[in-house]
Amino acid sequence: MRLLRTAWPRELTDAVAAKARAVTGRKEDILAAVQLANGRWAAGTRAAVYLPSDTADADRRVGWETIERANWDSEASVLHIFETTAFGTPLRATELKVEDPARFGQLLRERVDASIVVQRHVPLAGKRGVRIVARRSPASTDAEVIWNAVLDKGLEPDQPGVLDAADAALREVREEFGI
Repeated sequence: MRLLRTAWPRELTDAVAAKARAVTGRKEDILAAVQLANGRWAAGTRAAVYLPSDTADADRRVGWETIERANWDSEASVLHIFETTAFGTPLRATELKVEDPARFGQLLRERVDASIVVQRHVPLAGKRGVRIVARRSPASTDAEVIWNAVLDKGLEPDQPGVLDAADAALREVREEFGI
């Protein structure tokens, strides 16, 4: 008999395993989890983070490669997670009210960083420009590379020439790295 001791409930382990099998056909093991102020949980595996959805009985599986960034607001005890979206649209934000993100916060940083293959800032108007990022799942080195472009503050996709310049920057970076 093998005894496992974790800091999260068995129901979370079962829910993450079921969701992973439904989405990927594989089981994923939780590496870190954190209980939220409302009693729900967020969990991270090698391949994804599982975030609470708007309904009480479901979680969202979000691949690490689709997380743009995350930050911890210690004064408000809120972990902010921002997911990538289509170019020119606002990032999808999730706020997790937690006492201390601890190991989950460390895993979040490590997995998001590990998903980045290429990151390059290309100036478009003075110092303002576009950040081109190529990401892939850190769980697999042969995973598909996903490209993302994020405009600096002060640049908008509807400004004349910005979209064309951003597209050219993306093509240039892709050609440079052959990805």
